[in-house]
Amino acid sequence: MDAIRNILTVDLEEWFHIDERLIPAGTWDGLESRVEANTRALLALLDGCGARATFFALGWVAARHQNLIFEIHERGHEIATHGYLHRTVAGMTAAEFRADLREARRAVEGCGGGQVLGYRAARWSLGGVPGGGRRGRASGMVTEALDVLIAEGIRYDASLAPIVHIGDPSWPRDPYRIERPGGSIAELPPLVGRFYGASLLFASGWALRRVPNRVLLREIERRNRRGVPALIDVHSWELDADPPRVRLPFMHRLAHYGGLRGFEAKLAELLKSAAWSPARDHLVPPAATSIESPNRAARSARSEPSTMPFASTSATVE
Repeated sequence: MDAIRNILTVDLEEWFHIDERLIPAGTWDGLESRVEANTRALLALLDGCGARATFFALGWVAARHQNLIFEIHERGHEIATHGYLHRTVAGMTAAEFRADLREARRAVEGCGGGQVLGYRAARWSLGGVPGGGRRGRASGMVTEALDVLIAEGIRYDASLAPIVHIGDPSWPRDPYRIERPGGSIAELPPLVGRFYGASLLFASGWALRRVPNRVLLREIERRNRRGVPALIDVHSWELDADPPRVRLPFMHRLAHYGGLRGFEAKLAELLKSAAWSPARDHLVPPAATSIESPNRAARSARSEPSTMPFASTSATVE
């Protein structure tokens, strides 16, 4: 049996795309750009590890670095969208979200990177307000955003984290489909695991940089034994060991900057220890199954082996 290929994703953004409230978009063009150098370092690392990824490109970056987007595409990676201005979903109306998505797709597809199939919200915000303590109650804006994604032809989303503060721990941890009145969309949850008794977002940020690779790989292998891919998420600026610093609250600063030094070598070791491919390589037709509630879907996804990515778990979001 062939090894399971896991899902490698990259949020393609600048070092200053942290929080629109801290660094307003109107100031971005006056700040030092490091995205090309950081991304090319990441591309070289991926080539050395034999890994291919989905790059969720910020539309603002794509509009200013068209050759970089085309180069990523030419080197065998998928280009998806991360929105245009790195705004949180909860901070937009449905109309604003649709406009942001359309502008982002125009910018990305205009670079010659192919059709955009996937979307990731800034700061995992499709499931709530990061840091806001929302324990996952899907707001009306969340379901409206899903409806917009489906109507606009987006085939998969990678924004709903099954963990507190940025999502809901009852949501499925395996890839699944969300059924809405206007259609369905595949959902790719990030890797979540436990470390010293705490449930952490292993997929991204501080945990990906600081949790030992042996712990991450144990969780990845546990999923792979069930035939399920694990998803991790790297930011292009994380390849910069000493990026310009932004004054942040202590916990935010720790989460954002902790573990940058040495991360390139740690990431290379992780990528060489498992197989990785873009999200597009995992898409299959929707499974013909009954509609389930998110909580019931979560239980079945954790207790029943899956036979393929995007397998039989479906969930309604109300």
